[in-house]
Amino acid sequence: MRLPLVSGLVFGVLCTAGIACCMAGAQDQSTMHALDGGTRERIQTLTIILPTTNAPFTATVTTELTKILSDGSSQTNWNHRTVARDSSGRIFEERRFFAPNGDKVATSIVQLDYSDPSRHEIYTCRTQEKTCYVSRYYAPESVRMEPAGPLPNGGGSVTREDLGKRMIDDLDVVGSREVTTLNAGVVGNQKTEPIVKEFWYSPRLQINIITKRFDPRFGAQKQNFVVSNINESEPDPKLFEPPADYRVVKMNGQ
Repeated sequence: MRLPLVSGLVFGVLCTAGIACCMAGAQDQSTMHALDGGTRERIQTLTIILPTTNAPFTATVTTELTKILSDGSSQTNWNHRTVARDSSGRIFEERRFFAPNGDKVATSIVQLDYSDPSRHEIYTCRTQEKTCYVSRYYAPESVRMEPAGPLPNGGGSVTREDLGKRMIDDLDVVGSREVTTLNAGVVGNQKTEPIVKEFWYSPRLQINIITKRFDPRFGAQKQNFVVSNINESEPDPKLFEPPADYRVVKMNGQ
């Protein structure tokens, strides 16, 4: 899944500016133009949470997104959200807007996801619509990494480095650094571009506890994901129930 970067405050400002432009255009024909659709960015979430059985947990995921601007200054936004998995492999994830203080203040929820491997269903519940869209869900039992070495069709190469082991929140984790170097021209780039990722992975929970990314394909951008407040007791079953007052729409032949 991917997450919207726009915060509630920023989105409101964009809408207000659009209305102001429309009103000004009505008064002065020389400045009239159609409303601008604006820009919305999305980032990939921390990892695929596998429907692993007998490995329950509840945790907080804090995401930090930093852009290096053209003048050398930086712009950073955060959010923090709840994720959980029960012993049967059901998964719950919040999706929240980003904000400059989103690491400390809970931002608005934009979406709630409920995955049920036994029923092969995922409920994607959008809060503004108060609607849950039900789709087929076939999660992999494991995730296969691309092997180190050359990429297909001469696109570049992948290297990996073992960073050893450490303890995070009483969990044994193993670290690795992955560098994918894209050759010039692969994505319209004028020169080779390295995509750098660092992972600290928990074999017990089968999730990345820390993920760090630098991906030049999206500008000078750093993405950091940290899983904290990990509780390995069985979550409340109500956490895996979609909101009762939401409309349900079945997709893909459901």
